[in-house]
Amino acid sequence: MLPRLSQLLLAALALSGVVSATPSGDEELRAFFAREGAAVKPLNMGRRSAATTPTRHLRPSFEDDEAMMRKRDITPPDVGQVADFGGQDPEPIRNGAGDTFLATSNHEIDAQNPDNVAAPTTDAGTVPNLKWSMSLSHTRLLKGGWVREQTITDLPPSKDLAAAELRLSPFAYRELHWHRVAEWGYILNGTGRISAIDDSGRSYISDVKGPLNGSDPDIYYFPPGVPHSIQALDQGLEILLIFSDGNFDASGTTFMLSDWLAHTPLEIVAQNFGVNVSELGGIPQKDPYILKSTVQPPSFGHASEQAVQDPQGNVPSPFVFHLDQQEKKSAPGGWVKIQDAATNFPVSKMLASALVFVEPNGLRELHWHINDEWLYIISGHGRATAFAGGSSARTFDFQPGDTAVFPISYGHYIKNLSPTEPLIFLELFKAEKFVDFSATQWLALMPRQVVADLLNISVATVETFKKEKQVIIA
Repeated sequence: MLPRLSQLLLAALALSGVVSATPSGDEELRAFFAREGAAVKPLNMGRRSAATTPTRHLRPSFEDDEAMMRKRDITPPDVGQVADFGGQDPEPIRNGAGDTFLATSNHEIDAQNPDNVAAPTTDAGTVPNLKWSMSLSHTRLLKGGWVREQTITDLPPSKDLAAAELRLSPFAYRELHWHRVAEWGYILNGTGRISAIDDSGRSYISDVKGPLNGSDPDIYYFPPGVPHSIQALDQGLEILLIFSDGNFDASGTTFMLSDWLAHTPLEIVAQNFGVNVSELGGIPQKDPYILKSTVQPPSFGHASEQAVQDPQGNVPSPFVFHLDQQEKKSAPGGWVKIQDAATNFPVSKMLASALVFVEPNGLRELHWHINDEWLYIISGHGRATAFAGGSSARTFDFQPGDTAVFPISYGHYIKNLSPTEPLIFLELFKAEKFVDFSATQWLALMPRQVVADLLNISVATVETFKKEKQVIIA
């Protein structure tokens, strides 16, 4: 009677969720537990799902742990490549799973994001959307240009950085202003002139250019609070702007000079500047954001003609960095140029960056960072899988103008999908120094038998791994 009662109690407990895993596959142990009753607690070391609170940093349990630990079953030709739809509209079908669209779908968007439609089988778990296209942003049209943004409301995982694309017509200004956060700019095209003062009142003026005649463009950086302005020259100007706060649209982030003066009693403004109130009647009552110049400025290369002599002197650390004067760090499959305060751009203390060139079919190697990585595709088409830990991963496809974020420590790669065209993109971090960790270099410098045992490969194979960081692989 007692063994029978014990079995019933165990069955009831299992159904109630108290016992959620088989204690043992051994027949004698099962007989022992049945004989001694439910008061004897089995020593369960087999399933994490039996725990009250599952641990996040460990892989979730599987029905057959031993099978899952075996080498990956790769059945050619599907090895995780982009699904081939044979020139037809993408359908959510892969390896016999899924089915066709019975209703309509936006096939143009599907074609740009095939890994959303038919993801590789390596994708798993829940990873939030890490991609945003600037083409989806609202464009604000102004007299003398336009602006469109990507903030945390567009890309919620991007907490550290926000971005904007700014277009200025020839000779138009981005009005005098300052920010609570740092501003970093990459000249996408055209020519322009920036001016500012630092916290000691020292002035700075410099011309900036885009990728003229195939050369790499200029970048600039303004620390938080530094007042500045940007003016387009005769070619007009388009800039990618990066800000060191994902919630850039929050109140108290950007401060326009004209907006400030319009909301200060006019007699105070007049007293402050030492002029008559009558001379200030034309101050705009709403900030223009962008405005056209009434006088054509000196041409590109003649910024000094507009410089005002400053008794405090000039800014000792330039706000502009000329990428075309920086040597490329060559890699087997392309090159990279890194800029940060720790090595070559001292003023840029809150933003580190890299301009990355990946040759056709090349690969930005498997790696991760100690800060969130913000990505911007300048040209070409790419693909990346973000590994979020805990057996979770998601693959994304990229086109020019796309932005993305890989949160801190997410493992990832970036593959150039074109056999003929390069992939060029920017990596940015809210950091003083550019830091990344290479998966290949890590394994090459670990005890070889440890790596061989884990990956179920030969020591001879491990010995071929590169001990130097590859960065980009052909």
